[in-house]
Amino acid sequence: MISLFRKIRQSLLQQQKITQYLAYAIGEIFLVVIGILIALQINTWNELRKTRVYELKMLKELKSTLEKDRKYFSSQIPRLTTKQNASNRLLFMVENKEENPDTLNKYFSNLRFDILFQYNSGAYGSIKSGGIDKISDDSIRSKMADIYEFWIPRSEKIFEGLSASDAIEKELVEALTERVIVKLGNGEKSIQNRITDPKVIYDDRFLQLIQLHKRNTAVTKNRLESLFPPMDNLLELLDAELTNSKR
Repeated sequence: MISLFRKIRQSLLQQQKITQYLAYAIGEIFLVVIGILIALQINTWNELRKTRVYELKMLKELKSTLEKDRKYFSSQIPRLTTKQNASNRLLFMVENKEENPDTLNKYFSNLRFDILFQYNSGAYGSIKSGGIDKISDDSIRSKMADIYEFWIPRSEKIFEGLSASDAIEKELVEALTERVIVKLGNGEKSIQNRITDPKVIYDDRFLQLIQLHKRNTAVTKNRLESLFPPMDNLLELLDAELTNSKR
């Protein structure tokens, strides 16, 4: 009987040891799993932080280039207004048969101001190549793509179409003017096309030249001004996002 009790006791002790071992093993596995989960979470946080840092850097660059382009486009409006005023003044001279060479050349010179359409899409290109999905704000992504995929390319195409009339403009200028040497304010001299015969106002080609500039100037001015609302809207979104990131 005593022998049987000893066997039972030994058996219970063995079972207790096995139970303790299993509990210890399960505890070890639990701690390892918790450690892995914590490591994964830390890694996820680091990746999110890096992505956010990259996003804010790109948004700052985009805001900077967009502000510069907005400022440049805006600076062209007064020049275009000057061209419009010049075309209207020349038409007034034609209608009133005003044969004044100095006035003619003054407004003729203003009429021929060159306007260059240029912009910097480098920041948007970097964002696009790096993954536009890294920009977390849906509105910013949408407005950004709208400007650089539609508004600006569309405007560029329109301006390219207007430049097709450059050859006609040059031909009309050569026919209506003469090349003369003009003294500049700094003492230098320049060769310019000037109207030498004031009776040019009665020439139909002169009206054609004014009409050409008047149309192109109106289209260019309207197109540039149409870029301001979407650009301003995107700048407001960028400013709000960058401001919130500092809080």
